[in-house]
Amino acid sequence: MTTIEPGWYPDPADPATQRYWDGGAWVGKPVPADAEPPAEPEPVDPEPEPLPARPSTPDPVVQTLPADRRYGDGPPPRVIQRVPGAVQPPDTIPIRSLGVTVGWITRGDVSRILGGRVLAHPGQRFVARLVDLLCMLALNAVVNGYFIYQTMQTFWPYFLDAVAATNPEDVEVPSRLSDQLWVVLLIALGLWFAYEVPATLNTGQTLGKKLMGIKVVSLAPVNLGWGRLLLRWSYFALPLICFPFGAVLWILDGIWCIRDQPFRQCLHDKSPGTAVVEVGSEKADPDKEPSR
Repeated sequence: MTTIEPGWYPDPADPATQRYWDGGAWVGKPVPADAEPPAEPEPVDPEPEPLPARPSTPDPVVQTLPADRRYGDGPPPRVIQRVPGAVQPPDTIPIRSLGVTVGWITRGDVSRILGGRVLAHPGQRFVARLVDLLCMLALNAVVNGYFIYQTMQTFWPYFLDAVAATNPEDVEVPSRLSDQLWVVLLIALGLWFAYEVPATLNTGQTLGKKLMGIKVVSLAPVNLGWGRLLLRWSYFALPLICFPFGAVLWILDGIWCIRDQPFRQCLHDKSPGTAVVEVGSEKADPDKEPSR
């Protein structure tokens, strides 16, 4: 086996240069083939260390609402989802429920959707609902009063016997009491539907909303219909059947609009795409702050 002595030799990878062979490998920097090589090869420069990665702010995820959920005229609104580390983009309004921000929507889209209408204050909605509740109590006293009386005639003796008994579980529940309760409940729901839905379909107002100067409107570029209003009514009416858990849902639904943004919607406004606005605000200045 022949050993090549250390020294400068033509570089096999580049004949125009020569490199130093140390007896086992090519070392050092190459020099031109016609130049006088130095006694010792110049060391090769070390590879530069990569720069540390800079933390980046995640890009927001921009979505548009599907066709059946588009609000307002023109293109669908741009909904910017909130991702960890993201900050609120400029000229946007938070999409917020009960203080939790889930994303942002552009201020221009909100103004276009509201079309100059001014959102009703939660206090106005609360007083209007109290008026409607009093109206419903009066209607039930007139229409449902007989059935309520019959139910109490059955329930009251049973209640007195249960209170006086040593073990209330031994007192037998009247078999007809359950049927009477269901009759009272179904009539009450029917009266509520007849009071709420047709009036909202025709004018957007129940008696309570008329007194408070507010009305229900559609945020979508289509008129309110029976299907959407039935869905809206069922959200805060039918849960009362599941007493007492349904009553808790009813209360939660009612207070949802206090912290909801940007349209101050209760839960029963979400799926049908409705909001409650001040009457006459349709003629207001569209450039006015929409979340007043």
